Parts: sequence; C-alpha cells; structure tokens
Amino acid sequence: KKGSQPKGIVGDVAGTEAGGITQIITAFQLQLEDADETTTTDTHHSTGAVTFLDTPGHAAFKAMRECGSHCTDIIVLVIAADDGVSDQTREVIQLYQSQKTLSEARGEELGLIIALTKIDKPGIVLETAVRNVDSQLLEYGVETENMGGNVQIIPV
Repeated sequence: KKGSQPKGIVGDVAGTEAGGITQIITAFQLQLEDADETTTTDTHHSTGAVTFLDTPGHAAFKAMRECGSHCTDIIVLVIAADDGVSDQTREVIQLYQSQKTLSEARGEELGLIIALTKIDKPGIVLETAVRNVDSQLLEYGVETENMGGNVQIIPV
C-alpha cells in the first residue's frame, strides 16, 4: 500500500543509536505478489518472499557484514556519490567475490546491485558520479552494466 512501510521496518533506527550509526543487523521480509506457488522450498530458499538483511556500514561492524553475506542471494552495496569506493566498499566487494565463488560451487547465483546515494547533494553531477564509481569498481573486478558487465548501478 502506498505510504506504508513493510512489516518490521522501523523509522529512524540510526538516529536512536550511539553516534547516529546503526549498530544492529535488521531484517524484514516482503511478500511477492506474483510468486509462483508451484516452486518448491529448500533449506536455503523460501518462495513467495524476499528477505532483506541490513548490516551497518561502519568499519567497526565488519564481522556483522560477513555474517550477513553467508545467507544472501543479492547484495545491495550502498555507495555515496560524493565518496565513491571506500574501505568498507572494498571489504564488501571481497565478501561478494568469495561468497559468489561458494554460491557457484553449490549451483546458486549471488547478485550484486549498487545503490548510488547522495545524488541530490549540491555539486553532484549524476553522470560524472556514475562514471567515477564505474571506473573505481572496475579496479576491484566489479564490472557494471556501463562497463560491459552485469552489475547494475541504481541512483537513489
């Protein structure tokens, strides 16, 4: 429904925590309207819903992010348009690459999507920011669609 949050999503979580930094893994689940009811359920995947795990981006929470990476099908990596690739970005890319190898060995896929944030900040030119992030990611082996790969950059 328009204007309503999915069950389990809390408003300003970071604003209520020490230093304004989210310090917990949060999870919420959305039911898919067009889910195929004939699909089976196994120990790793359930049908009819998408589960989101949100892990803190601060460097102090590396272990939390690593834990979250072991049980995911898609990683949404948030990159700020004004910062570009940071130490935490590189860390998540390494987690993605190692988990992708494990997923492929099990016959599964692990996706990566880049959410490019802070695109509305004064001085940010979207095309330039996307181009910069494209080339920075390529340095770490991540090929975005703009560079001939299959990783999407979604400005948000």
